[in-house]
Amino acid sequence: MNINKKVCAAAVSAAMLVTVFSAMPVCAAVDGVEMTAVITLNGDSITAEGSNVTVEGTVATITASGSYEISGTLNAGQIRVAVPDETVDAETVKLYLNGATITGATDAAIYVVNAENTSLNLVAGTENYLYDGTTYTETTAVIYAKDDMTVKGEGSLTVTALTQQGIHCNNDLKINGGDIRIDTELEDALRGKTSVEINGGSLNINAEGDGIKSTQGDVFITGGVHEVKAGNDAVQGETSLTISGGELLANGDRSLTCATAAVTITGGTVLATATDNQPAAVTAAQPVMLLNFAAEQVKDQELTVYSAVVDAEEIVLSMKPDKKFSYALISAPLLTGDGSYNVALAGMYLTHAAAVSEIDFAMTNAMTAFDAVTPTDLAVSVSPVPEVQLGDVNADGLVKIDDAILLSRVVAEDTAAVVPEAGQAAMNVNQDDFVDAEDVTAILRMIAGLA
Repeated sequence: MNINKKVCAAAVSAAMLVTVFSAMPVCAAVDGVEMTAVITLNGDSITAEGSNVTVEGTVATITASGSYEISGTLNAGQIRVAVPDETVDAETVKLYLNGATITGATDAAIYVVNAENTSLNLVAGTENYLYDGTTYTETTAVIYAKDDMTVKGEGSLTVTALTQQGIHCNNDLKINGGDIRIDTELEDALRGKTSVEINGGSLNINAEGDGIKSTQGDVFITGGVHEVKAGNDAVQGETSLTISGGELLANGDRSLTCATAAVTITGGTVLATATDNQPAAVTAAQPVMLLNFAAEQVKDQELTVYSAVVDAEEIVLSMKPDKKFSYALISAPLLTGDGSYNVALAGMYLTHAAAVSEIDFAMTNAMTAFDAVTPTDLAVSVSPVPEVQLGDVNADGLVKIDDAILLSRVVAEDTAAVVPEAGQAAMNVNQDDFVDAEDVTAILRMIAGLA
């Protein structure tokens, strides 16, 4: 709706203890959105312009579906959603945070008491901040919803909880967008009782309790880029935990847990580290590498997986755990169930108990565990040594007579014959574990087109 700016400026509410607003929709500060009401936070007071908003002291209560813009700073108060009858009014209550800072000193900063669905829209280009207080009597989180809630948008939201949870939803909680940071000093960061579904956006979680959790249902991660550091479980589902897309770095005492089923990974890029143990059970439609370290590793070291077969420049995964760990679960689209990889931590290649060659991590099936993983003294220079074609002894990309001559000198124990490191794996042409004259013959047959 296009309303003259002078009309908008003239719509000013009087400051009263209890004020009920029931006007026509007001002008929109968010392009393309006609606001039912605009709520302005003024430190120790609230004003509202529009309809379906009741203000009492420092609590603004929204009583019907519609679009509501919220901006300004509230030192100690609440935005409350309380639709009297959600069967009569089943539409979504849309809250637009447009540069809002709210401290919920004695109760949730945003409290959804009743609504069929509430969406928290983070306006593009804005920064929004929500804080808790020391003692809550009615709710247990900075954002507390008794019904379904969806968080989306292109702005940012920082939730800081010194005593409470970050975001709690009694029903289905969805994260579809936004740059969201949640810090909790004592409790869990993100909770959805029935389910948690993360489809996009960016989550950066630092929780003393659990990071992402469904207490009675499912957790789905389908997209977005997320980092979770937790004192307990990084990501926990009760009935299921499924990762099918996105990028997830999950660090906790336990990484990925599910009470009644296996953790399922069908896609996405995942590095999940833990101090206590690996996930109890994993179903891997996308291959999974399990690293069980011989000793605890310190935090803030880059863990990188390189393809040792396809391309020396190809990095399968590279992330930096921000918590100490003894176990790492790795899954990525470039990981295959029969591939060979090199793994490095803090720029040093790793090895393991069953390594055929010192730095080789060879997958044997869709989920392969590597035990007694330890760092070597081999530093990563640029990239791992590529695997070249069998017979390409001088590693120039072609199999020709020069390779046969060089290999024959090696077989004759000519100490002046120098084979590049990449070509050393190409010398055993007939794959019989011995480098001898038969391999020279095999190269000549390849050149002649007889092999």
